[in-house]
Amino acid sequence: MKSFFTAFGGFTTSLSLLTLAQAAAPYGNGTLTNSTSSAGSGSCGIPGRTDENSYFSVVGVQGTGVQVRQELRELEKDTETWNLFLQAFARFQDMDQNDKVSYFKVAGMLEWDGVKGEGLKGYCPHNSNLFGSWHRPYLALFEQVLHDRARDIANEYPAGAAREKALKVADKIRLPYWDWAMDPPNKDEGVMPKCLRQPRVTITYPNGTKGEIRNPLYEYDFHPLRYDDFSALSEFQFKNWNTSIRAPLDGYAENATSRNDEANSRVGSQQPNNRDTLYKLLTIHQPWNQWSTKANGGNIGSVETIHDGVHNSFGLGHMGIVEVSSFDPVFWFHHCNMDRIMAIYQSRYPDTWVEDAKQAAGTFTMAEGSIQGPDSVLTPFHMNAKGDMWTSSVSRNWTSFGYTYPELVSNPSNDTLTLTINKLYKPQTQGLNNNNTITTLGIGKENKTADATDWLAEVNMPSDIQISYSVRAFLGTPDADPKKWPTDPNYVGQIASLSSPRMDSNTIITGSITLTDKLAAKYKSGELKSLETTEVTNWLKTNFHWRIQALDYTEIPRAHPPKGLNVTVFSVPVHLPHNATDVPQWTGPFNYQPEIEGNPPAYNPNSPSNTTTTGPAYNGTTGGFNETSGTWVWNETDAKEEKKSRSSAAAKSSATPISLNGGKSSSATTTGTGGAAPSSSSGVGSPSKAPSAASGTVTQPPSSASVTPGAGQSVVVETLSNGDVVTRVVTLVVTVEVPAPTDA
Repeated sequence: MKSFFTAFGGFTTSLSLLTLAQAAAPYGNGTLTNSTSSAGSGSCGIPGRTDENSYFSVVGVQGTGVQVRQELRELEKDTETWNLFLQAFARFQDMDQNDKVSYFKVAGMLEWDGVKGEGLKGYCPHNSNLFGSWHRPYLALFEQVLHDRARDIANEYPAGAAREKALKVADKIRLPYWDWAMDPPNKDEGVMPKCLRQPRVTITYPNGTKGEIRNPLYEYDFHPLRYDDFSALSEFQFKNWNTSIRAPLDGYAENATSRNDEANSRVGSQQPNNRDTLYKLLTIHQPWNQWSTKANGGNIGSVETIHDGVHNSFGLGHMGIVEVSSFDPVFWFHHCNMDRIMAIYQSRYPDTWVEDAKQAAGTFTMAEGSIQGPDSVLTPFHMNAKGDMWTSSVSRNWTSFGYTYPELVSNPSNDTLTLTINKLYKPQTQGLNNNNTITTLGIGKENKTADATDWLAEVNMPSDIQISYSVRAFLGTPDADPKKWPTDPNYVGQIASLSSPRMDSNTIITGSITLTDKLAAKYKSGELKSLETTEVTNWLKTNFHWRIQALDYTEIPRAHPPKGLNVTVFSVPVHLPHNATDVPQWTGPFNYQPEIEGNPPAYNPNSPSNTTTTGPAYNGTTGGFNETSGTWVWNETDAKEEKKSRSSAAAKSSATPISLNGGKSSSATTTGTGGAAPSSSSGVGSPSKAPSAASGTVTQPPSSASVTPGAGQSVVVETLSNGDVVTRVVTLVVTVEVPAPTDA
């Protein structure tokens, strides 16, 4: 197998993903922009089909009412709808690849519908405040064509009652979602539904006969596969793969095959941490531009970060490569779930939405550094044949596209929605108590233990290093073979970044891996003797490990990490909910513990640059990459730099959300000088106006001979177990609780 850097070295030039074709019509109002631009005033009625000289109207499914997008496994229970859905999906995939709305063109769109731009990065805005809202009309386009194919098939039923019934079924069809965060209804089946992993399916045709067909949810079959379509990505072998592939053993092999069971195992091992992280993301208020994108993510991360982790679970198959991920059918069910998460958050915090932000990276039609906001056009999606374009403001109401989600059908109150979120995603363990109590909350049960401790590992990492990669955390020594890390018994979770040679932002993303649930399991098994804070800290010093892994399963050694990467364990007091419509609240300071080093692997004595050979030989890949020699090396200097990075992690500036309560929220911005300043973050009803609540925060100031505390501050000097002396300024900020408005 080629190493990560062999793949990296192959991308010395940027070429187009799909062969550029001359657009039939000129592009009017969505060209490359350096400032926010507005959509036109065109209406969004039910359009007729456009001719070759007009724009395609992306409107979703109109004229059939607002129908529910179901979870895949729930939709499968409705045999009539499922049967027609499978046939429609298959017919969509079978369309002529030259058709503008074929599966091939929609999945691999470039210069789509006459929308030209500059560069070769594609339309999708990663690292952007528009990341979530851009996908809404994209999914609506896919759903619109899928529905059209369903009606085509329904019209093939015998005239009369059978056809009328089939047309009614077709009009209910919407794109289903895959909920990879909920506990699977069938544990033996795993997190990835069987319907995504079966190569063949049986259907009933309109004439009543049964037959077996290729499962359209399993893969996409290129017809034909043309080398020139993927010439830009010649380093990858999928240019030789006739179908989309998932989690191949060797992503550089011409004869690679899908390993769906491996993909299922990977998303399964990630599910508990995805559930816990998603729960925090849905029950803690953050401004939209922080919640939605990894460009501005806070301690708990962002929905884009958790999205990236699902992509990376499929390795060097199509889903793991940004430019071709949408050819895999699972992409659409994954992104439908992302839209659902976005809609739930919108319902919980209705005044929170896209705000203006500088773009960390450019796209095909959006300049790097430009200011984009709610009225910026979402290229290449036209609202009508005249060429007016969708914006985040216009697409804010998902029901305007003709769909909704099960949790939102009845426009639930905030309490009802919180109850639903608790049922779906409430962590099994919400905190550890110093009295050796594992605190959980059963739905409908009163919680008698009000206070506990939540343990997390904060990860800071560069968004783009030319290839997708992950930082993985373990409680216990990980396997020596990096290929086994995603399913290792000691594996806890990951913070991942989806990247490619075309994605070159300088963004440092932040997210946290929850350790609490896994610590509780270690306590129950007897490996951890006590839940008292000092005991947990000492145990983590020995047993907390983290590693960096590229998408091709090779290790990126900690001795030479991507610039800006560090991992720091912290704990925070948590006030547990009292009932089923309440949520936990982080109530106190974040106690960063840089002395928990994460157990870097031993020096590799076989490395040519090594002058010391302490410790056993490391069985994974060698140390850091040396660009001169073209080899990985491990050296003591790099190890010291990593240690320095960890020790200074608590001094960085960050926005720290404190409260997980849907009706009140709080944050404290910690600065490198030890001060804490309140930051605006608000609750339900008026996110942009309600004052924030701030909490005491512990930070580490720059090293100096003496530190003079300001008003309301005190100095704490601590000698760590490794001999380092850390001086901290403790700042107390009064907490102000903001009550939630009552539901209308």
